Amino acid sequence: MVQQWEVIVMKGESEPWWFFPEWRNDIIELYTFSEKEAAIRRYMSRFRELKNKCQYVKVKKTSLAAFWNEGDRAYCEQCEDDLQLYYGLLILLNGEPYEFTEKTVNG
Repeated sequence: MVQQWEVIVMKGESEPWWFFPEWRNDIIELYTFSEKEAAIRRYMSRFRELKNKCQYVKVKKTSLAAFWNEGDRAYCEQCEDDLQLYYGLLILLNGEPYEFTEKTVNG
């Protein structure tokens, strides 16, 4: 079976680990790969770029990362309030979050 890797960049009002029903609507970049190494290189490259662009970063399950800047907000009509905007970065293997091992990250 061929493995399907996805590296996804999202922008929206929730962190990437929530996987709300409409979460794919927040995708702004989608990269697909059949090779693990290429997917990991793209993920690490985008991680560095977003980390340099944003003030804050939080990672869950080793590969679900949220990046944000204080003051980046969007008005939510339903909430009648301004909500924090996040960039989300994730890597999926066959549609499921991939969890890095220390060996994966450090070579």
